[in-house]
Amino acid sequence: MEKIGYTLLGIATLGWFGLILWGLVAAFPAGLIGLIAIVGVGFLSIKVIGDRLDNKEDDHYHKTVQK
Repeated sequence: MEKIGYTLLGIATLGWFGLILWGLVAAFPAGLIGLIAIVGVGFLSIKVIGDRLDNKEDDHYHKTVQK
C-alpha cells in the first residue's frame, strides 16, 4: 500500500511540475524568470542532499545518540 501511495504521489508531482513548466514556457518571456528560479532551487536542493549524504559526522551522531 505504501509503494502505491508513493507511486501515485510521484505521478501527481511530475504532472504538477510538467504543467508549471508548460505554463512558464507559454508565458514567455515573463515565464523565463520563474523557469530560472525553479532551476536554481533544483540545483540548491541537489547540493543540500549531496552535502547531507556525504556528511559522516551526522551519520555518526545519528547512529550513536541514545533514543
